[in-house]
Amino acid sequence: MLSCLYMVHKTHCRGWFFSLLAVLLPLAVQAAEHPSVPINRSLEVIKPQKGSRGIRLQAGKLLAGWTIVIAGIEIDGPRLVALARRNPKEPFVRLVREELRIPVDLIDFVYFTDDILAAGKRGLRGKLVWVLPGRARSAGVLVHPDDVFRRKRPRLYGRRHNRLAIDKPVPQQEIPPAEDGDPLGPGWVTRFKNPIGDDAKLAALAKVNADFAARVSSLLDQLRDQGCEVGLYTTVRNRRRGYLMYGSYLLSKQKTSRRVRKTVRRLVHLNKKWKLGVPIRWKHPDGWKATREAARLMAEAYPVTYATAYGAHKSRHYDGEAVDISAVGLPRSLNLEAPDGTCQTFDLSAPNQTRDVNLTPELISWIERHFKMEKLKFDYPHWNDAAPPKK
Repeated sequence: MLSCLYMVHKTHCRGWFFSLLAVLLPLAVQAAEHPSVPINRSLEVIKPQKGSRGIRLQAGKLLAGWTIVIAGIEIDGPRLVALARRNPKEPFVRLVREELRIPVDLIDFVYFTDDILAAGKRGLRGKLVWVLPGRARSAGVLVHPDDVFRRKRPRLYGRRHNRLAIDKPVPQQEIPPAEDGDPLGPGWVTRFKNPIGDDAKLAALAKVNADFAARVSSLLDQLRDQGCEVGLYTTVRNRRRGYLMYGSYLLSKQKTSRRVRKTVRRLVHLNKKWKLGVPIRWKHPDGWKATREAARLMAEAYPVTYATAYGAHKSRHYDGEAVDISAVGLPRSLNLEAPDGTCQTFDLSAPNQTRDVNLTPELISWIERHFKMEKLKFDYPHWNDAAPPKK
């Protein structure tokens, strides 16, 4: 709740209420860590047993009426119990991914559920647990690109992180924009905004790259028509927004006062070097922990789960040559027709299929070849325009 209030502490209204929030809430953010749970790769509550269905049945009974949200999907005990008991001849991993319409990593999901149940015994029981898609992939609860494209180094739950954030971010449309000189925080997310809505995003792309916009639109329309859950996150991006995304991501990863100070100096330097003139204060007035927490809230409000200095400076989004998309819940049989007239039917019925366009190698290769797009495999939603320039 405190983090949600902090997101709205600066508005164009200068009444006493918002003035008071501006003074008090940064102190609250500094004092309180964001809602999170400790995670590990061991079972504390769920008892190990043979069989995927049995252990999920046990997890469902222990979860009971407590609802957790993963990538926007509500999961509670009765839903897990029903899944565990449904159609015993059906491969369980396929059953779960088709029911939830997200690429769940079943083994890591059990460890995650166990950690939530353990936190429940310590007082979390019944409270909101909200795990964003990027958090879930990073932690391994959902299939990560490493699992698909770097099989010798898969993303294992509890190996890279010892805590998992479980707070629900405030939607961008509810965040008032930051003003010149404001410290970092979610308000900067609405300062240099992307177009809102798929139509507006595609229209913005069409103004600078009409052919690419047509190919992207064709692909997304075909996926939607076959029942996929499709998201178009970004087309054309403001350069200053890209810089802010990178800065918030980078600062959110720093773990010491020295590293935060060094990162702030680097970001100030890049702002000048790249001649962006972004009027942000990267150092929070309440110290390095408040800086890191404000950066986390800012990064997740975008949302951004991966960023590099090169991408911040040279992103192809700036020139209308890249899009960020997602498509999950793909059908067992997917039919696509490419702009070059090639048609293909993809058999995605194998139990281990992620049913996620960004995590399906054979689908990616075909789209790259026939839609003239290039997938950045380790940047989950990112696709580049790969068509040769027209003469």
